[in-house]
Amino acid sequence: MKKALTIFCLASVALNANAGVQEKKALRAAEQNIATAITDLKSACGNPQLEASIAWDAVDEMATKNADIIQEKGIRPAWIYTQLSDRTVATAEALSTICKDDADYKEAIAEMTHIVVEPKEKYDDYKSEFSLDGTTLTITNGWYMTRSASDFRTRLLDLY
Repeated sequence: MKKALTIFCLASVALNANAGVQEKKALRAAEQNIATAITDLKSACGNPQLEASIAWDAVDEMATKNADIIQEKGIRPAWIYTQLSDRTVATAEALSTICKDDADYKEAIAEMTHIVVEPKEKYDDYKSEFSLDGTTLTITNGWYMTRSASDFRTRLLDLY
């Protein structure tokens, strides 16, 4: 019995360690994907001063508060980072496309100096929101549903 219990405990520790590693890998991949998209945005829109900050602590807090919904939907913790990254990248791609397509919008977007990315508080709130305060764009990312750049284009244009 002790041997079986020991094996079970070791397996549990290994699974928990693996989940932590998966989350770390997903977070690093998310950060890299966002950084690449921001670099492309800087190039397309001509604003080398642009920086982005991601509220990862708020993402973790949201995941903790919404654990029941997340579990009910069968979402793995690492996927939450991927979802936030995908939506942030889609926003950056939309802005890049706008800059490539329209010189007037490019001029306005080139003044942007900071992008703040934060999560929606409820995991089942899927609609991302955007606000512009001076030269700072705040992206309040929704969850669960996949989005592409074209999904955000009109709402981003409406900010200007």
